[in-house]
Amino acid sequence: MTAATSPYFLSAIHQTAGGINRRPYNQNVLSCRVFYILGLLALPMLAGYVTRRCLVARSTRFKETCRQCSRWAKLLCIGILVPPITVSAMIRQPLSGTNVLAMGTLGAACFLTGALIGRLYIQFADLPSRQAGALLGCCGMSNVVTFGGLITFAFWGNLGLQQLYLYKLFEHVLYYGLFFPWCGTYSPDVGRDRPGVIASFRRHPVTLIPIAAVVIGLVSNYALFEIVRADVPPDWTQDFNVVLVPFHVLLLTFAVGLSLRPSLLRHHLKSCAVVAVIKFALRPLTAVVLAWLCLEAGWINDLAFRVAITISAMPVAFNALIAPALYNLDEDLANSCWIVTTSLMVVVVPVLGVLLT
Repeated sequence: MTAATSPYFLSAIHQTAGGINRRPYNQNVLSCRVFYILGLLALPMLAGYVTRRCLVARSTRFKETCRQCSRWAKLLCIGILVPPITVSAMIRQPLSGTNVLAMGTLGAACFLTGALIGRLYIQFADLPSRQAGALLGCCGMSNVVTFGGLITFAFWGNLGLQQLYLYKLFEHVLYYGLFFPWCGTYSPDVGRDRPGVIASFRRHPVTLIPIAAVVIGLVSNYALFEIVRADVPPDWTQDFNVVLVPFHVLLLTFAVGLSLRPSLLRHHLKSCAVVAVIKFALRPLTAVVLAWLCLEAGWINDLAFRVAITISAMPVAFNALIAPALYNLDEDLANSCWIVTTSLMVVVVPVLGVLLT
């Protein structure tokens, strides 16, 4: 999700957060965790890319083989790996209170802002269907947890991470319930008369699986914290993520590498620029206005205000690379937008640090 990857990806860092906050000498532990995360993202992707290059060098028929393998690996992530991870994340803490709803609404508003502005650009530029669907996913879905989580933790520690989880409260509902089927309406496989969002579920029922996981998670959260009156979720609901989450990230990034073609980036520079402006200018501006209104109303505190702005300025999510594979959209455009916006974090992170810390 977030996954891209998913919120659950930071569980290892989350477990050490308290110790790091209390004992500065544990900064070496944090550095190891950061390198572990970056390595888990970069190395499988590089392996997938090298694998594709080697196979295609032998025979061009392997191009389609790599594309199909990439697609099925991404479907495996959505249909089998995402649901248990999603449910465990939904029961991490009680979903109640003004701060919870305010931060969750802020996050949903920013996600929707990106998608709607992207849709306006698609209409204005009259993009071909395959490019339009891929760009819509890039505009709507952001890498909230992998990059946002690391940055938030580095700036504000464990308290910042808690606000991040609240910010992405409705992420799965929007991604799998709206953005994925919305992208699917641009699929060339449906012919000239594109179906609506609801009809897209019938053509690609795999996208209903994460939605079902969200519903199960919400029901479980209510039962656990409101009926059973538990203080924390059972350990076993989080322990299996130690294996499942890294495997999910490894498989997904390897699948992305199998379809990655950086040489085609120059063909999509205009689209990359549009997505970058949305990610790093228009969405943060929206977040500033909405978060300030919530702050003035007393619904959030100063820390939540800063976190909301920071998370609104994140690059394209890995999930935006899954939608093109699922709906036969322009994977090269999505990959290019991901590369460009992720690379721009080298500039964005220092700016966020100066303005918000």
